[in-house]
Amino acid sequence: MKTRYILPAVLIAFCLDACTNYFDEHMMGNANPPVTDVRNNMTYELTEADYQQIPKYPDNIAKAIALDPVDSTGLKELQAIAKELAFTETASADLYVPALMDDKFPYLDNGTTCDVVYTMREGKSNRVADFDDAQGFALTRDDYEFIWNKRGADYLTPATVTGIPAFLSYKLYNAKEGDIALLSYTYSEDEPDSADMSDFLPYELNLGDLLAYPDNKRHAIHGLVGEVKSANYGRFFMWDGEASIYVYGVTDEDGNKVWKDKNIQPGDSIVIIGRYTTETGEPQIVDGVYLSHFTPQAGAPVRRTKKARHFNTVNALYQLTKDGWTLYANDQLKAAFALPQEVYDAAGVTQITDPEIIAKYLRSAYPYPQDKEIYLVAYMGKNGATADEWTVNGTDFVLNSGYIAETMSFEVKLNRWIANISTYLQAKFVGEGQGKFTIHHVNLDGLNYIWRYQASYGMTASAYVAGTNHRVEDWLVSPNIRLKKSLEPRLTFMQAVRYGNVVDNPKWLTVWVTNNFTGDVTTTEWKQLTWTEELPDGSNWVFKPSGIFDLSEYNGQTIVLGFRYNTDISGIDVPSAPTWEIQDLLVAEPLLKEE
Repeated sequence: MKTRYILPAVLIAFCLDACTNYFDEHMMGNANPPVTDVRNNMTYELTEADYQQIPKYPDNIAKAIALDPVDSTGLKELQAIAKELAFTETASADLYVPALMDDKFPYLDNGTTCDVVYTMREGKSNRVADFDDAQGFALTRDDYEFIWNKRGADYLTPATVTGIPAFLSYKLYNAKEGDIALLSYTYSEDEPDSADMSDFLPYELNLGDLLAYPDNKRHAIHGLVGEVKSANYGRFFMWDGEASIYVYGVTDEDGNKVWKDKNIQPGDSIVIIGRYTTETGEPQIVDGVYLSHFTPQAGAPVRRTKKARHFNTVNALYQLTKDGWTLYANDQLKAAFALPQEVYDAAGVTQITDPEIIAKYLRSAYPYPQDKEIYLVAYMGKNGATADEWTVNGTDFVLNSGYIAETMSFEVKLNRWIANISTYLQAKFVGEGQGKFTIHHVNLDGLNYIWRYQASYGMTASAYVAGTNHRVEDWLVSPNIRLKKSLEPRLTFMQAVRYGNVVDNPKWLTVWVTNNFTGDVTTTEWKQLTWTEELPDGSNWVFKPSGIFDLSEYNGQTIVLGFRYNTDISGIDVPSAPTWEIQDLLVAEPLLKEE
């Protein structure tokens, strides 16, 4: 039986008047308590104005000075945030974002949480970092001579290009495993016809080139006939319109006089083989052998004894491995190569300073790229040999600049915003969407999807459709998880497994981790995580804890998680494909240290 209390009207009036202050002071009864504003699931993305403002807050200035009070490095790094519009490892978001949040959201109360999206300058990938000390150079005449075993050529052919690894071992004798060389050389598809020295030389080397690089070796030389000193012995001055040199006689290949027989006249264009020398004190060409000439007015050569060859410049990329110098390769990439010479020539440059030049080439050379493919391009920049990576974003190539978007959780505690740096990734899924997780198809066996988001269940995967159990492989992949300041990071989630069987489900439903995600699950080097709890037996839809996965070996790194649904395993039939459901995923530090 409930007791009813009835108060006289006068007493009620007295209480309403006399007790008002009491209730107000003690936040009780009918008085209006202070309004609280606690919000969750907030997301805020920093603007350019925010980056400009962050170094101006007194709290941030004090923190930066305290980090390095001697040489003000901390203060310089803080100020660089405004210039770079990005944070770094030392000038980090957890240090300097709270002051901004206090300024922007001072009215939000304890318990409020917000995911802040910001830009992090991490630098280029490890693959590109390998090019920091890359050697870039063009082969010289001495280099060609080494490769040709002192036979005098200044180009390479299919037979001699195989000598580059031995040459690099000789040239870069101090190199260590992993070092990279970007070299440029002249190349011809035509092999020499005989052992004649002239067959190893480019056809018609201009006189100006010989005068610019005199080397006391025999070359095929092209110039114009100037003053004739002896028509009997073929002694004359050869010139190129600007400079001239004395030719101490020419004969045919058998040593016979040719001048009068060929009717060579001043002004004719002539090609000879000869050797530059200053042995007699005067620069001149000796050992001259006639190849051809023509009179410009006639417009056609009188004789041409050697076939012209087509030459082009090749830029090649080599790396020193345990097996010696080999052409650079990386199976995590769609392609890796040195930028072709024609790209430099078309742009009229010898160094690449505008990334758009490379982007235009990639669009032309790879008109149908696949999303997430990565291309590494080595080139000569303003500071020497270097490289960049380009990722296909949809259908276009995007430069991996070393700046990445990251998210960090912040919350209000003791009336101040602080970074929740003990939580690295949190995804409830149910009712909140897929978030930044991505789905990567490997084999759908004709289905439209395996992994998908369902608001009532979270992320779900199944290969059972319309009465058929399919053999498939599909991945759910997390966004980047930054463990740069982690101590004992752990992964946990809730999961339900229905159907399948207790023997095969642990093979079909697996969790993986990588610290170098290529964007392609099939080329990424993954490590499988071991279940610490048994998977649900498949008999019901009850959600159970996944167990704890220790990620401590990745402290200081950025990782990606992969949830692999794979019934496409050779030799295993699929009598019953399981359904896998995931909720409440968390990567965080443990609340209590394990004893």
